[in-house]
Amino acid sequence: MSAVSEIMSPRDVIALKVASTPSALDAIKLMIKNKIGSVVVVDIDKKPIGIVTERDILKKAAALSKSPSDIAVQDIMSFPVVTIKAYDSIETAAAVMAKNKIKRLIVLEQDGSLAGVLSITDIARKLAKILAAEYSRYGYLKAVLDI
Repeated sequence: MSAVSEIMSPRDVIALKVASTPSALDAIKLMIKNKIGSVVVVDIDKKPIGIVTERDILKKAAALSKSPSDIAVQDIMSFPVVTIKAYDSIETAAAVMAKNKIKRLIVLEQDGSLAGVLSITDIARKLAKILAAEYSRYGYLKAVLDI
């Protein structure tokens, strides 16, 4: 099967620098502006240290009974971050997601730099293409079997 780098979203990774002490509202604005469901939180060296999703903000802001502008991203981000290498297989990525019960993985290049984010939706899209291709290839057998 394909490598993670072949199926992950082609968008640039949107990241928040923890050094600037961003709020949950800052994360929300970035997500809305870029039409994405998560932002990666990076340290001064641009190494990923966490991820904040729409769900994190909703659940944790409600639990804290605070406005998103009063909540620091560091207080609601998921960490330690779960990563995978860009050259790893989709099967490996799916197994890591299932094991950790997560829907997104941060993808790293071989040198450890940030390459992207792989979502469960990316994997589902790839599987749908494979199934459609298989159906096209073997669809004619249905007529034979129905005889």
